[in-house]
Amino acid sequence: MKKIITLFVLFFAFSINASAQDKSIEFEISAKKDLELLISVVPVDNNMQMAFYELFKKKHTDLAAPEMTQAKRIEISSIIDAKLRASLTNDQTISLEKNPAVYAQLIAKVPSTEKAKKK
Repeated sequence: MKKIITLFVLFFAFSINASAQDKSIEFEISAKKDLELLISVVPVDNNMQMAFYELFKKKHTDLAAPEMTQAKRIEISSIIDAKLRASLTNDQTISLEKNPAVYAQLIAKVPSTEKAKKK
C-alpha cells in the first residue's frame, strides 16, 4: 500500500514539474518572438539583444501571474516602456514609435478604457 501511495505522489510531483517547465518554455518562445519583432524595427547589438530577451521573458512571466490585475498590467507596461527608452538611442526610439502596433506589443500596452468604450 505504501508503494502505491508513493508512486501516486511521485506521479503528481512529476506532472506538476513538467507543467511548470512547459510554461517556462512558452515564456522563452514569446520573449524570442518579441526580440525578433524589436530587431525587425531597430538594429540592436548582441549584448543588448540578451538584455532585451531577459526583459521580455520577465514581462511574459509577470503577465502570466495568477494575481494579475489591470493596475499591475499598466505598471508592468510602464516599466518595460521606461527600460526600452533608457536602452535605445533617440533614433531607435523614434523608429520604434513609428510602428505603434509593434511598440504596443513590446511594452504590453493595455488599451485605455476610453478607447474601449468608444468601440
